[in-house]
Amino acid sequence: LADGIVLPPSLLPANRVQPQQSDSSDDSEDDGEWEETPQATQPDFPDLEKTVRQAIERLGGEVFVKLNWSAPRDVSWMLHDNSLCCRTPLDVILLLKGSEFIQHDLTQAFMECTDGISEVPPGGFVLTLRRYEHIVPAGEFRCFVRNNSLIAVSQRHHRQFLPTILPDRVNTLNDIQHFFFSYLQHKFPDADYVFDVYRSSPHHVVLVDFNPFCRVTDPLLFTWDELGAMTGTLPVFRVNENREGIKGHPYAVNRVPQDIVQINNQQDINDFVSMFNNGKLINDSEDEDL
Repeated sequence: LADGIVLPPSLLPANRVQPQQSDSSDDSEDDGEWEETPQATQPDFPDLEKTVRQAIERLGGEVFVKLNWSAPRDVSWMLHDNSLCCRTPLDVILLLKGSEFIQHDLTQAFMECTDGISEVPPGGFVLTLRRYEHIVPAGEFRCFVRNNSLIAVSQRHHRQFLPTILPDRVNTLNDIQHFFFSYLQHKFPDADYVFDVYRSSPHHVVLVDFNPFCRVTDPLLFTWDELGAMTGTLPVFRVNENREGIKGHPYAVNRVPQDIVQINNQQDINDFVSMFNNGKLINDSEDEDL
C-alpha cells in the first residue's frame, strides 16, 4: 500500500541497470534535502510470480486480473495497448500496484456495510485471473435487482453512443430478463444486488460479475436516488442516445498528478506557473545539474 511502484528484481528487464548509491560528498550536499527520505525496498515473491506465470500460460497467454470485487480499470493506460489484457506477471503487478480501485478493495471494501466493519473478507483476499476475451462494448450491460426483482438495466459503457444498441433494445431487454428469471432470481443469496452481463448474440447472455447494491457501485445512466425509489415490476432500460458531444475518459483524472487535477480555474493555473518559475516545484539540485 506504500506510495510508488517498485518492481521485484526478477521482473526487471535483463539490461536494466539499477541505480547505485553515491558516496560523493558533493552529492550528499546537493541532495541534503532528501537525505531522510526512506528508500523503497524491492519486494520479492518468486512463488507468487511462478503461480501467476503458470496461470497465464494455462489460460492461453492473455488474462484479465481482479481482486475480490474490483478490477484495476483506472490504470489500463499503464499497459502498452491501453487495456487490461495481462500477458506477464509484470503486467499483473503494475496494474494491482497502481490502481486506486484495488487500494479501495484492500482498505475500504466494507465501508458501506451495516453489519459491522472488517478489514479482511471472510475468505481472505483473492487474486483472480480469467481468460481474456475481446468483446464488443455494445454487448455489455449492468442490471440492478431490488427485492429479487429486476428494476433497471443500463448500457455498461454509458459515456459512448453505440448505435447498434438502439434498434435491438427490446430484444436485448427480453434476453436479459429471460437470463435473470432462469438463473438468478431467488437463487442469489441476497435480495438486492447488481450484476453485469454480456450479450454476444441474440438469445445468448453470459454472466460477467456481481456487485453490491449500494453507492460504491457505479449506477451508470441512473442515480442511486432513482434506483432506491423504483418499485415497478417492469425494468427501466436506458442507453446513451446522445449522438453528439465528446465525453472524456471516465478515469482520465487517474492519468495525471493530483496537482494538475486540482487546478479548477485560471488563478490556479497562474499560481501553478508562478510556483514552477520560482523553483518551488523542483529540487534546487536539479537546477544546478542542468
